[in-house]
Amino acid sequence: MLFNIGLLVSTLGGVAAQCALPSKYSWTSSAALATPKSGWVSLKDFTHVPYNGQHLVYATTHDSGSTWGSMTFALFSDWSNMSAATQTGMSGGYTVAPTIFYFAPKSIWVLAYQWGPTAFSYKTSSNPTNPNGWSSTQTLFSGTISGSSTGAIDQTLIGDSANMYLFFAGDNGKIYRASMPIGKFPGNFGTAATVVLSDTTNNLFEAVQVYTVAGTNPKQYLMIVEAIGANGRYFRSFTATSLGGSWTPQATSEAAPFAGKANSGATWTNDISHGDLIRTNADETMTIDPCNLQLLYQGLSPSSSGTYGLLPYRPGLLTLKK
Repeated sequence: MLFNIGLLVSTLGGVAAQCALPSKYSWTSSAALATPKSGWVSLKDFTHVPYNGQHLVYATTHDSGSTWGSMTFALFSDWSNMSAATQTGMSGGYTVAPTIFYFAPKSIWVLAYQWGPTAFSYKTSSNPTNPNGWSSTQTLFSGTISGSSTGAIDQTLIGDSANMYLFFAGDNGKIYRASMPIGKFPGNFGTAATVVLSDTTNNLFEAVQVYTVAGTNPKQYLMIVEAIGANGRYFRSFTATSLGGSWTPQATSEAAPFAGKANSGATWTNDISHGDLIRTNADETMTIDPCNLQLLYQGLSPSSSGTYGLLPYRPGLLTLKK
């Protein structure tokens, strides 16, 4: 199968990035791209990879009662086709707030998630398009955090040439990091984590994502974190030159955010919430092209109210204005 690896992690377009991240972001937005199939009321927490030149998306679901779950869309070639893509639920317990990527050093697909037997878990597969073909649950992180009503949530993973890094939130104004040598991954990050950002709960709430910015020398990394504002959920951004280093605020105000009501261009939602920047390839570097930024996000009608799990979240897509 080695001769197919290049195809399996094929990009959605070649990357020869000559752009810097903008200092001020302005987007256009799609309408809602899909509605949940019968039995579900919400689609949220999207994670995306390019696969054979098509889009592969996993997400969290919620039914009309009290049950969380997870799902995948059948492969689709264009965002306009997402609404018609078959939605298939995952069996075998909670696989909530998923993160999918291809771990190139060991030629294996990884799906990380929360609410398994420990704080974070993972499964592996040789075929990520089959939502019920993943391995048994393995421990990713078994630590605990203090001062949080939710505990550790919303994991993301990223690697450089030497290490794999786990970043996560806690709905408590802190972002955490753990690491391991890349040769030991996939595996258990243990119980210890370092706080890398600290602020008010609203300013650093959840849904952290970390990416490698293509074409940067020295290497640049982008972190986005969901915040709670006066006008809904929005993303703040930070940059770093090392995944193990410190993070510098970049676009962090509600008036001039990375993405939010102030600059999204969306008319169907005020909230720009948990999602994933569209990556140039599927591997553990989580690489994005600053010349062609797009954000797959969750939004909902501004008139929505009620229990969080029953809020009618839908997928939307932001495209950076050039």
